Amino acid sequence: MAQDWAKKVYNSQAWIDLRKTLIAERGSRCEHCGRVIPDTKDVIADHIVELTPDNVSDPMLSLNQNNVQLLCPDCHNLKHHRFSHNSQSVYIVYGSPCAGKKTYVRHAMFRGDIMLELDVLYSAISGCVLHDKPDNVKQVVFHARDAILDAIATRLGNWTTAYVIGGYPAKGQRESLAKRLGAKLMFIDTNKAECLARADTLGPFASQMKKYVEKWWSAFEP
Repeated sequence: MAQDWAKKVYNSQAWIDLRKTLIAERGSRCEHCGRVIPDTKDVIADHIVELTPDNVSDPMLSLNQNNVQLLCPDCHNLKHHRFSHNSQSVYIVYGSPCAGKKTYVRHAMFRGDIMLELDVLYSAISGCVLHDKPDNVKQVVFHARDAILDAIATRLGNWTTAYVIGGYPAKGQRESLAKRLGAKLMFIDTNKAECLARADTLGPFASQMKKYVEKWWSAFEP
């Protein structure tokens, strides 16, 4: 239920018309899980950047169609952590380089979830583009990764879902990490040929990434 300060938006004709327009344009489908929602009255128009008492009067935010996503009730409850108090889930998302692990997680996660991935960490710490991993910052990157893993393992903070992304070709390694983190394993099952084809599109990093793909598949233990 909307807070009293937000009702002036959600009860307005402008908001009602915007919701109808978005459903007509995008269809009666959840934009998070992809589920078709049979009854349009169950389609929830949800602000991506959430409304607050400070910004609710700004129509460029409250009535901006680019700031609104259509969700099913289940995904809306998940986003706002309803019916899951004190529940924090961890997933180890593993598979070959160029399998699409980050793409999957970015689609699945909500604002405020955690995504831990070495390439992204390298980029954040070094300022270099993705896939450019200067060796002289390696120790710092791995130290930061381990500190974040510790925070996830101890459930530090109020996040709901954490995604730990990596290759983890060795069965024992990933199962040991899953036990330590209290995590579920999620395999991104993209075949070797497709991973190599994707690696080949990475410009100056193509050759190195194809070597990583080959190495992963030679070490993979189902």
